[in-house]
Amino acid sequence: MPQPIQPVIEAIRRGEKQKAIELIKGALSIDPYDIDMLLVLATLVEEPTRKRQVLNRVLSREPTNKIAREMLLEMDRAEMSAHRLNPTPARVPRAAPPPAPKIPTQDVSSRPEFVPPPASQQMAAAKQTQVSKTNAEKPIVFGPSMVWLVFLILLTSISCCGGLLIASQNMANSLPSFALALLFGLTALSLWSKVEVSGAGIRSSNLLGGTQIKWDEIASIKSNSMKRKLELVSNKGRAVSISTQVKGYPKVIEILRQKRPDLFGEARLPVSQANPPAPAYEPSPSTANDNLPAFTGTKIFKKNFFKQYGLLFALIPMCLLFAGLGLAASAETRTAFLVTAGFCALLMLIPFLQVSGVKVESNKLTVQTFFEEKEFSARQIKDIKMQSVHGRYGRVTNFVNIVPLEGKNYPLSGFSEGEEIIYGFLMNWWSRHQNR
Repeated sequence: MPQPIQPVIEAIRRGEKQKAIELIKGALSIDPYDIDMLLVLATLVEEPTRKRQVLNRVLSREPTNKIAREMLLEMDRAEMSAHRLNPTPARVPRAAPPPAPKIPTQDVSSRPEFVPPPASQQMAAAKQTQVSKTNAEKPIVFGPSMVWLVFLILLTSISCCGGLLIASQNMANSLPSFALALLFGLTALSLWSKVEVSGAGIRSSNLLGGTQIKWDEIASIKSNSMKRKLELVSNKGRAVSISTQVKGYPKVIEILRQKRPDLFGEARLPVSQANPPAPAYEPSPSTANDNLPAFTGTKIFKKNFFKQYGLLFALIPMCLLFAGLGLAASAETRTAFLVTAGFCALLMLIPFLQVSGVKVESNKLTVQTFFEEKEFSARQIKDIKMQSVHGRYGRVTNFVNIVPLEGKNYPLSGFSEGEEIIYGFLMNWWSRHQNR
């Protein structure tokens, strides 16, 4: 159901532009093609490329929309005029806030009443904003969980001090304390990493140094779950490793998907048609890929046998062992052994309940477990998101969660392709077909 637009207009009249944009984003998350919301968003967006993306989304749903066409035409005229005049880069005074737009009703014929602010004012403000962003843009920084890092450093210090005290009495007895200090210290070093995302590219750094790669230099990506790294491989074979343990890692992957959807199953646009990279910290509706062809083939993600059922190789012997001990034990201890055997038997059901495969077709997603095979259309899915769970000793586990409109969720993890690849692929597919 379309969201009411009146709160957006009231926020604009109060001069609360950011709040109005947040309300529009909330409405577009429910209906990405809400024409009224998109038209209002186009008047609020200052960056020309973003404005064109929003207007093109309107025209993709209503090719004859007069308001969107007139706004694009005005932008084209302003750009052509600026190109002919070739003005010097003088400081342009900031344009006054645009007046509150007249909101069209659901009747398409009434939409011409919606009067956007003059495109010339928007272009002048956009140029000034673009210059300031170029000079003062700061990247988003994703770092480790400081709570765990401080905790590990504290344990390292305590173990080291304890070892020194014991060493004053007996050097041999202090070795376990020093070993613990070394273990905690190495763990803290492995967790300390930083990822910086900007409009130009992505940079990864640790205590030993850092490497950087531009968005258009990335040729492929590879997930390495054993090392907890995501490798970005350049055209020249140089690899930049991104730690999966940084706080906010799912957001890093979402930015990467928006910047380079072709790394996740999409066709890549030619250089002449590719959109210039927008600042990474500016969230935007999924309009950057609207000109790409929809997915029409079949893609299958299948978990290998060992990752799916490897737990059984440990649980089956344990279950048999405790069951045998229970049968041979006395009456006082028999119950404890049999209860433990029963608990192991319950744990043996986990691999059969986990998702073992995902099949993606043109407008159908099939989720497979040992007991069922569930099919969904894109419209039947409420959300696809990547989530993180913090475990013991600060380790972060990332997984993909498929949330249907009805029924249970389907978490995906342990696939050889990597959770990042599956997430990006499913998100590209979902954004293509959820409104078809």
